[in-house]
Amino acid sequence: MDIFKIIGVGLIGGILSMTVKQYKKEYALLVSLATVTVILFFTIDTLETAISQISLITEKSGVDTRYFTAVMKVVGVAYITQFGAEILRDGGEGAIALKVELAGKVFILGLTLPIVTEFLEVCVNALSAV
Repeated sequence: MDIFKIIGVGLIGGILSMTVKQYKKEYALLVSLATVTVILFFTIDTLETAISQISLITEKSGVDTRYFTAVMKVVGVAYITQFGAEILRDGGEGAIALKVELAGKVFILGLTLPIVTEFLEVCVNALSAV
């Protein structure tokens, strides 16, 4: 199973990073980035499979694909934002990590506004029909 490979890479990368950190802190961050990159490559196939399955379910259910696309973008922004912020925290840049998280939240708000607007329009139309 791929999860065992991911755990192995994570453990080896973590131990290597801790060892390198004792001598050169800046190199430890590079080891961490390389480890995370390898882990991400291991997860891409599973992610693609999950997205295609969710897309297939969405198409079969008759739900507008705009909603599916928006949800996938929001989830993607959330994961990427968290990933970036954690790397910054690992590098000792907590203040910048907080700003990255704030930017991610603003982007998520921007991605969800059209859906919220459409939902409110449906509510207003339903109430005015009563």
